[in-house]
Amino acid sequence: MELSREVDPFLLIVAMEEAGEFAQACSKVYRHNGGEFEIKCLSEEIGDLQAMINLLREEGFVDLEVAEKKRIAREKKHRRNL
Repeated sequence: MELSREVDPFLLIVAMEEAGEFAQACSKVYRHNGGEFEIKCLSEEIGDLQAMINLLREEGFVDLEVAEKKRIAREKKHRRNL
């Protein structure tokens, strides 16, 4: 999938920042044994990250077929390990 226009880095930069905040929230849930406040923060960061994924998709940065195949494979792998 190649974009037919020049890429505006704004969405990509914000998505990177949100992914970093999501990773940090995961770390805090782990460090604080899943405290109520940390779970709320993680939930908020997931919402932010989902919003950025949706916006990236709308702008043509995401191939939904590829993403769905990867999602299914990842869920299958990690469900076996739970």
